[in-house]
Amino acid sequence: MSSNNSTAKTFIFAIVMCVICSFLLTAAAVGLKDRQVKNIELDKQKNILKSLSLLDTSKKVTADEVDKLYSENVRNFYMTASGNLSRTQESESDLPLFVVGVKEIKSYAMPFKAYGLWSWVYGYVAVAGDGNTVVGLTVYQHGETPGLGGEVEKDWFQKQFIGKKLTDSQGKFISVGIVKGKVVDRIPVDKRDNFVDGISGATITSVGMEKYLRIDLSKYEPFSKLLRQGQ
Repeated sequence: MSSNNSTAKTFIFAIVMCVICSFLLTAAAVGLKDRQVKNIELDKQKNILKSLSLLDTSKKVTADEVDKLYSENVRNFYMTASGNLSRTQESESDLPLFVVGVKEIKSYAMPFKAYGLWSWVYGYVAVAGDGNTVVGLTVYQHGETPGLGGEVEKDWFQKQFIGKKLTDSQGKFISVGIVKGKVVDRIPVDKRDNFVDGISGATITSVGMEKYLRIDLSKYEPFSKLLRQGQ
């Protein structure tokens, strides 16, 4: 009898603790939701600003400073199928675009995602108002191997994209390629503006980045073309 009572008390205690813990976790999730949403938005703003070369990552900045820098410089748009800009997403095919400049577009950032060896790599790539010259690239999420594919998040890799061109010498869109090894060893001088060095020991990640970056950038070609044509 005593054994049965002890077992019952144990089960009751376990059930009560589960209920209490569930309640506390739910309360914490609900209570912190606004803060989590704000942190996600802040991280997004930081990465867009970084890709646009508007954020000095060597300096520590507060959340308010990031928010102010973003609101003063970047405008959120959607690109329509024809390459025009809209403040609202009127169709599922409309793509998000982050623009710097009012009367004249100075630069714009586009989101991309590329599949590497183990995971999707998420980031932003920004282009100057000429619709052709890359001004920055940033990666904010990935699951690649540290020291190998994980190098996509490092400055040495990302800074290579600055100054690279989306089109070849004839003005044809080709995106930015990632070579196996060094550009100087594999690419002729007259074509080096379209390539960056690959990541040693991470060929699959490099190939994936190149492939999907080309796919995502090509989606924004209607807008980039208009800029290249001076419209």
